[in-house]
Amino acid sequence: MSAPSLRIAAVSLHTSPLEEPGGADAGGMNVVVLEQSLALARLGHRVDLFTRRSDPAAPDVVELADGVRLFHLDAGPAAPLAKSAMDATIRPFREALHAVLTAPATTGGDADTGGWDLIHSHHWFSGVAALPIARELGIPHLQSFHSVAAPEGSGSLDAGEPAESEGRIPGEQFAATGSDLVVAVSEAEARTVGERYGVPGGRLSVVRPGVDVHRFRPCDDVTRRRLSPTLLFTARLQPLKGPDLALEILAHLDPGIGARLVLAGGVSQDFADYLEHLRGLARELGVEGRVEIVGSLGRDELAEEMRCAGALLLTSWSETFGLVALEAQASGTPVLAWRCAGGVQEAVAPDGLVLDSRDPDVWAEALQSLLRDEEGYGAAVRSARDFAATRTWDAAAEALAGLYTAVTARREAREERR
Repeated sequence: MSAPSLRIAAVSLHTSPLEEPGGADAGGMNVVVLEQSLALARLGHRVDLFTRRSDPAAPDVVELADGVRLFHLDAGPAAPLAKSAMDATIRPFREALHAVLTAPATTGGDADTGGWDLIHSHHWFSGVAALPIARELGIPHLQSFHSVAAPEGSGSLDAGEPAESEGRIPGEQFAATGSDLVVAVSEAEARTVGERYGVPGGRLSVVRPGVDVHRFRPCDDVTRRRLSPTLLFTARLQPLKGPDLALEILAHLDPGIGARLVLAGGVSQDFADYLEHLRGLARELGVEGRVEIVGSLGRDELAEEMRCAGALLLTSWSETFGLVALEAQASGTPVLAWRCAGGVQEAVAPDGLVLDSRDPDVWAEALQSLLRDEEGYGAAVRSARDFAATRTWDAAAEALAGLYTAVTARREAREERR
């Protein structure tokens, strides 16, 4: 007997699920929220997504697919804001969300409201806004962070994302400890949340992201990718993501390889000067002519870059998962990553190049060995694709729906005992 369909309110306050990852403050979280919602709808559930209006022309409600809608709520100026300014939008967003979720039930087209079974918040801004509403309505609240703040006073980027405001760590604590369930994207993130915020294992679950293996697929000319390699870095251009290391790796490669580097990603308002720093570093390293900075790419553009790349450089100091690694592998593109970057090991095939060092010489040597080994490179391409093919969004949605069903059943059982 199949589980009953659920009506899910998914909250992503600071960034719309429709924003392209790699631009400003959009990233893998945007992809996860959107793709999981679409896959949940394919399973027969209904998902309403709620985000802050950052464009005055954005419609109140957008029908994304059968069973998936996106609501734009007014909270602060209808304009892009730096993450450091988002704290001020939490209260007005909560009020706008409360008005929708507590409105009398109606039916018909965009006005169809009422009867949500649970709220799933993404990032701490959303959790702080939505958790009190879930408590008032008596429905479960699930929390996903997608990144966890570095501990207060930590000066090391490998400890996590630096807090953009004083409210972040208390906000994460509130959302982590007050939710019915924390849904992490990796075992590494689950451990971090459990250790830093005292969340017991029974209220922590892991649902790893999936990948669209039809959009992200290999090219036919593997030889050209190896002999005339384009190295790809794709992430927001900020220190946490380590694009400086990608530039240094290029500088340490044997010039005879003829490699070039594409830096794909936007710059958020909180790191407005960082792009000039990277350009200056490229000049200083003597690789300026072999570096192309292309800004944020659309999903299809990114898929094309990944298909053509010789390797992906995942140089982040910290990642709760590292979705781009999975997308690159689906494209048959080998990944080089740092072993200590949180959940990265869970996103890379077991035989992938996950390095213990951040020394650019070590990375350059590993990359050169891979590119010069025709047989080994071909095997790496096949292994990467095979690994990614085991991770689908439909499988992720099935796991998530199972958690939703279990947590709502537990809540209903508690209510019946009262």
